[in-house]
Amino acid sequence: MTDRLHLEAGSAELVVDAVHGGRLASLAIDGLELLRQGPPDAPIGWGCFPMVPWAGRLRHGRFRFDGVDVEVPIDLAPHAIHGFGHTSAWEVAGADRLTLDLADRWPFGGRVDQRFDLTADRLVLHLAARAADRPMPVMLGWHPWFQRSLGSGGGLRLDLRADGAYLLDDEAIPSGAVGPVPPDPWDHCFHVVDQPVRLDWPGALALELRSSCEHWVAYTEPDDALCVEPQTAAPDVFNRDPQVLAPGEALTAWFEMRWTLP
Repeated sequence: MTDRLHLEAGSAELVVDAVHGGRLASLAIDGLELLRQGPPDAPIGWGCFPMVPWAGRLRHGRFRFDGVDVEVPIDLAPHAIHGFGHTSAWEVAGADRLTLDLADRWPFGGRVDQRFDLTADRLVLHLAARAADRPMPVMLGWHPWFQRSLGSGGGLRLDLRADGAYLLDDEAIPSGAVGPVPPDPWDHCFHVVDQPVRLDWPGALALELRSSCEHWVAYTEPDDALCVEPQTAAPDVFNRDPQVLAPGEALTAWFEMRWTLP
């Protein structure tokens, strides 16, 4: 069976790489590649990848759950970041579906399913994490890398409006408290975000982002790309107040990208 999914609708073409993290390896609209490209050995730096079973930084790769100390590998020292869906090989489960068994890397077991719904003017990504035979903490999200330049169009403009941003401690981890939106550049999680979030490449393409997720991280420091990441909680929530799935229970989320051409 193939290790990639290829979907087309109108002028939109989507390639999903199952082997390298179940990620969107390419999203091209009218021949314009929206996503930063990169080598497979740089798993957090390209495409659009699912973040599961957590998103963002997990402090020192440790948390305590149900009276037990849990440790996961450090991959962005001194923290663990973005779960391990993006560094796992997913199984192709259909023409528009992938699945991942968490048991090999997650002490709680469980399973994650992805589905990709592409039409001529929008892409909707779906994630569902289901607990196995024991409770587990969980968090879902997506990490797209949008290129700052498309073809001969102008530089990317981001319109993200929020009531506030989570305050960061000296390890760049949210404290749980919310303060004013800081000036750009950002590496912040935003609170009460107005949807849609808008991206505009003048003369090339405009994009509207919506999600069932209530938290959005924006990372705007790189010169060639930026990230706008919907997720179900703020980073390091496992060390504050995680969402917990009962045995057999599932958490679902969706992320929509809708585009218009000039």
